Amino acid sequence: MRRGRLVLAALVLLAAPGEAWACACCTNPGQRYVDVETLDSARLEEIERLRFGTEARLYVGGAGVEAITGIQDPAERYDLTVNWDKTHPGKTNLSFTLDNPGGRSGTLSLRLPKTISVFEVDPRDSPDQGTGPVLYKEWKLTGEVTGTGAFSATNGAKQSLTLILQGRGNSCTSAADFTHWTLVTEGPQGSYSLFGELVR
Repeated sequence: MRRGRLVLAALVLLAAPGEAWACACCTNPGQRYVDVETLDSARLEEIERLRFGTEARLYVGGAGVEAITGIQDPAERYDLTVNWDKTHPGKTNLSFTLDNPGGRSGTLSLRLPKTISVFEVDPRDSPDQGTGPVLYKEWKLTGEVTGTGAFSATNGAKQSLTLILQGRGNSCTSAADFTHWTLVTEGPQGSYSLFGELVR
């Protein structure tokens, strides 16, 4: 259904470029879309355009840093560097290097999956600007995880790593819509979350 909608939007664009953009990208009150789709080249290209900020923060609940499992000597803040690894054909890793100047550092690498979870919803908290309300959006990528250094305990067959991209925009999603990210590790070896900002 979504593929058919995109094809129809493309045909409308060819017919009347100026007006069609508003039609293809406009939103509607109460709009909601949740699905798991193939991670195609168009979405992958937008993800590759993202630029991560230089800081990652560890989510710490009421129990404090001491309750975090899966990280050796966890810190509340890390210096962050993000790189793509495409050295192995057919296998792409997104690597997060987390540097703690005062303690243990390491990396978390996400093996990109073949699917992407898409969530778009009208939160009903913004006025209609003429093309519909602004949607809240999430793209979620869940795959195998490899940890090194302080994050080596994260390794394990039942461990997973999920990158969540968060932002707002209309029905035509691009890298520019996303403003924040969250990285969630789950499994018997440890579960924790890191989060930060995306640079426009």
